[in-house]
Amino acid sequence: MPGMNLYPRSFLRLILVGWLLTALPLLIAISFASVSLTRFAARSEIALQQTAEATRLSRKHDEDVFLMERILLQYEALRDPSLLDDFRVARAAWLQSGAAFAQLPLVQPLAHRLEQAQAAEAAIYSQLTGDPHNVPAALEHLSRLRLDAQGMIAEADRLAEAERQSFRGAAEALQQQMLIAISLAFLLAVLLFWAGQRIVAQLFRGVERAVIALGNNLLERPIELKGTDDLRWIGKRLDWLRKRMLALQEERTRILRHVSHELKTPLAALREGSSLLSDGVAGPLSPQQEKIAGIMQGNVLRLQGLIDGLLKLQQAEHVRDRIEPENLRLDELIQQILATHKLAARDKRLRITGKLAPLTVTGGREEVTTIIDNLLSNAIKFSPPQGTIRVHLSRDHQNAVLDVMDEGPGVPAEERKMIFEPFYRSPGTKAIAGVGLGLAIAREFATAHRGTLEYLPGTDATHFRATLPLTTNHP
Repeated sequence: MPGMNLYPRSFLRLILVGWLLTALPLLIAISFASVSLTRFAARSEIALQQTAEATRLSRKHDEDVFLMERILLQYEALRDPSLLDDFRVARAAWLQSGAAFAQLPLVQPLAHRLEQAQAAEAAIYSQLTGDPHNVPAALEHLSRLRLDAQGMIAEADRLAEAERQSFRGAAEALQQQMLIAISLAFLLAVLLFWAGQRIVAQLFRGVERAVIALGNNLLERPIELKGTDDLRWIGKRLDWLRKRMLALQEERTRILRHVSHELKTPLAALREGSSLLSDGVAGPLSPQQEKIAGIMQGNVLRLQGLIDGLLKLQQAEHVRDRIEPENLRLDELIQQILATHKLAARDKRLRITGKLAPLTVTGGREEVTTIIDNLLSNAIKFSPPQGTIRVHLSRDHQNAVLDVMDEGPGVPAEERKMIFEPFYRSPGTKAIAGVGLGLAIAREFATAHRGTLEYLPGTDATHFRATLPLTTNHP
């Protein structure tokens, strides 16, 4: 059934079900061991009883034969008819013990032998009853019966020993079976625990991905968490937060666009007015007035640059859908941008070196130009006078790699995670003009092109690296 939730209703129930499933193989193994041991104990008890009974009856069988033989010897000597009655009593006891002996499952192999002995004894007893003087033949037969009884005693002992050996083997086999069952149960419990851990980790990874997406301002994709009802409820609340953040972002964009538009007109008037004052259109200015007019003009320009930077940063956050891709020769584009910074580099007597490989990328011209221009302008801005700037363009698999290195002060380790944040400026760079938006905008543009922009520590130079995917048909 589509959309059916197979998870328990709460995360706590999911944990309990996981523990029960993990413990189930062990419980089955314990139950198997308990049932097997109970059956084995019952079987061993029955076998012990049969062995003891077989030993007792075989001994009694021999004693009864011996008693019958002794009574006949007395009868032969005394010819007392009452002794024949004693013989019949002893014979009845012998037959009874023999019948009980034959009924034992342990000595079933001796039942036929016992029947033959009883049949032969019955024939002799019949002759003795018909002729009481036929005692020697009866005594001879009783002697054979006694030897046979002693043989059956030995055979019964052998069968009892074989039964004991069988139980010893059965006990060893049961021990191996229990060991295998417990090992398999433990292995299955470990596998179930591992599977449960993977399921729980996967559920938490879904929450983690959703939170990271919110933290990285990736608000376009709806958030939907799978799992228990409480996790799905968290997913709904996170999606509500995403929609709220998206609405606030749109509201911020609208307000920023409106404010920027409203500020541009008075700023243009202030800029034009300060320019007219500086040019002396309203009359000659004293040195102090010229200084004040210059300050006004500089701050107006700085405020205009800040507004333009804010608008560009706002556009950079949503630039991926508005990029108009075209094939761009990066080496030629870098040369063109370097030409625009030629005067600034000459004023600081900077030396620009490097090697540019002829590489082509597909992207927006304005966005890629902004990335390169920001890196080169920062290198010129932060380089010391008469310093060297190294610019290298190379290929790394299917990426174009632009390395820009200068001899500036670098970025302290504790500030490297913040230099790409909007408006962040290192305390050591306060004297240099800027508003702290260039690197943030450049990284947004690089990410929009599925590339990267990063600061590489570990060298004496300030080293920034930008990577952009090459065109698919690039050789």
